[in-house]
Amino acid sequence: MILPSRGREQVPAAASCPQPPDTALPRAVAVAVPRAYTAFCLLHQDRYLSYARERVQDEWVGRKVVETALGDLATIWPAVISSSRPAAVVWGLLNTLISSAVHARRGIAGMPVDAVHRVLPAAQADSVILLCRLRLSETQAAELMGVDEWAVTSHLRMAQRNMPGELTSAPATSPALAPPLLRGACP
Repeated sequence: MILPSRGREQVPAAASCPQPPDTALPRAVAVAVPRAYTAFCLLHQDRYLSYARERVQDEWVGRKVVETALGDLATIWPAVISSSRPAAVVWGLLNTLISSAVHARRGIAGMPVDAVHRVLPAAQADSVILLCRLRLSETQAAELMGVDEWAVTSHLRMAQRNMPGELTSAPATSPALAPPLLRGACP
């Protein structure tokens, strides 16, 4: 379930489920969606989409992965929100689905896949993508991954030691459009 980015204040707190055509019940039944779940989705979905697109290298597949992750999240929301780090639980769910999509794409000849995750441990690769490719701050990346900020910083430094150069550097952009560097972390 991808919620619209515009008009967020108008997002309903309920969804409809279609009913079988031969029932005496109304055509749709309203299903209550917790406001905290809706807020969580609105807060994180755009960054999840950007991250998923970077990992799978495909707009449509990335969108489907995030829709599936947020749909799955709705079914386990009470357990997730009562956990000590809800964002970490969701990050794990998202990464599991992305890994499955990437694995499926590898079987198709000529399909691009995320090179960073092929050569670095997952946490280091995630930090590289979030900080260097998507240009999030360390605070934003830590919040999205559900970890402490120091962990993100440490993972990026280890990644740069393990794979210095192109994989851990920022994508090429025009100087006018390039955001400021993250405290010198990404060349």
